[in-house]
Order: sequence, then structure tokens, then C-alpha cells
Amino acid sequence: MNFGIGVVFITLGSMFVTWLMFGARKVESRKEKFLYWLKSTAFLWVALILWVSYMEPNISLAISAGVSLVFSALANLLRSQWVFMLP
Repeated sequence: MNFGIGVVFITLGSMFVTWLMFGARKVESRKEKFLYWLKSTAFLWVALILWVSYMEPNISLAISAGVSLVFSALANLLRSQWVFMLP
């Protein structure tokens, strides 16, 4: 499987799994929304670190962890539509 296609599949799968685990009920408060975003980001972050380490073993763990963290945080931020709430 291609590296980019794998990242897309892992991202979509992770978002669906974390929605089933943490977000299937209606979340109202900002604290609950933030905690859901944090859990989703951590779940996707770990999955992407494992995928990058598997596909590109020559990349250092610190670089793959940093890129995976930024990508997972942005992907979950866009998914939760907090982008529209930013000033």
C-alpha cells in the first residue's frame, strides 16, 4: 500500500473508531469537546507513528512523532469544525 493512501485510510478509520468510542453521544460543553478532540488526536497520533515507523524505518522517531502529532491535531481540529470558531 502506498504511504499517502495508508495515512488517509488510517486517519479516516481512526476518526470513525474514536467517534464510536468517545463521541457517539451528543457532546455539549467546551470541556467535553476539548477532551474528545484530545483523545482523538492521541489515538490518531499513535496510529500514525506506527504507520510511519513501519513504512519509513529510516526516519527518526522524533521526526515521525512530530509530524504525526501535527497532522493528527490538524485533522481532528478540522473534523470537529473548531476552525470556524477561531477568531
